[in-house]
Amino acid sequence: MSTTTTMTRRLGRVAGELATRRVRSVDPVRTLDTALAVVLTAAVMTALFSTAGRNPFALYHSLFAGSLAGIGLVTTLQQTVPVVGLGLALSFSFRAGQFNLGAAGQFVGGGVGGTAVALTMPGPGWLVIGASLLAAMVVGAALSTICAALFTALGAPVFATSLLLNYPIISTSSYLIKVTMKDPTSSMDASRLIPTERRIGVIGPPGGSVAHLFDSVFGQYSTATLIVGGLNWSVLIVAVIWALVVFINARLPIGFETRLIGLSPDMARSSGIRSDRAILVNMAIGGAITGLMGIVVVLGTHFRLIDGALDGTGYPITALLVVLLARNRAVAVVVVGFLFTALGVGGEEIERDYGLSSYVSTIVQALVVFLVSIKLTPRVLARRWGVRR
Repeated sequence: MSTTTTMTRRLGRVAGELATRRVRSVDPVRTLDTALAVVLTAAVMTALFSTAGRNPFALYHSLFAGSLAGIGLVTTLQQTVPVVGLGLALSFSFRAGQFNLGAAGQFVGGGVGGTAVALTMPGPGWLVIGASLLAAMVVGAALSTICAALFTALGAPVFATSLLLNYPIISTSSYLIKVTMKDPTSSMDASRLIPTERRIGVIGPPGGSVAHLFDSVFGQYSTATLIVGGLNWSVLIVAVIWALVVFINARLPIGFETRLIGLSPDMARSSGIRSDRAILVNMAIGGAITGLMGIVVVLGTHFRLIDGALDGTGYPITALLVVLLARNRAVAVVVVGFLFTALGVGGEEIERDYGLSSYVSTIVQALVVFLVSIKLTPRVLARRWGVRR
């Protein structure tokens, strides 16, 4: 049997495996893993709350009421937007087997590049917003491509170079904010305020037709009215990104190539796939999305570039935990991103109501990911311990 025939059959088997995985999107074993992890996490946190002399049920009520009702739900949805966007960016890189840990630097770098354009470029507001988004994407893609190029040219691991690159990027950004971009009229280490017409506005601004419609149909203080009055149009940007990521992964050659590279780099190279080119493109797209999320937060939430504010949001680390739990699946990134963000917002509510640190939500997130990663389903444990059925 010729080498070409053997290779063709191997590629056929890999393609079949990928198709099967795409059709069978719900894995019952993984679902059971996640369910067991959530139950065990709830049990551990209940025991910790009880040990601390707190009523765990009152804490859980505060957590969910503060993040899934009224203005708390609006906050959760708005913060979910950048978390999901960053999660999609990271999952896009992880798909090619590249453990990109540079989201924090690319996130901040995109915010700086986009803000510089928003503050200095002349022209109508819509044009400046578009240019700012594009500039942020270029900066994020460039920073991510540096790590990819170091890997393809020198073999430097992406997880190391991307992680180390965060520090000079964030430090340089801090210098630019404090020295070059600082608002001379403010005591804050921050840039000038971005003009109103250059911001990403809310879906239903006060006094607008959308706000009036929802107010008349649902009432002024209904959840729906609060959402359209507090959620900005960045949700549409992330929805478009989600659709593009799904389309690229499922329909374009680069999606198949990066999936195959992630499964078996040797197989990808031997089948004629230009792995270096695919990895560079993959990392550039992931970095562009990450940079875009940086300027989205500035234009839609902060309205100025504040030293340490982007890095201090915690969005990149939350997105990393989301991707680890979602296992690079786009739909799961949205669901897990919303749930993890709700935990974060609820943790702040617990801190206000009971004086407990809001980091309790981070503990819950990390514990769920840890328990899922060690696979607690009986079948997996039996196989691991050598028990025969």
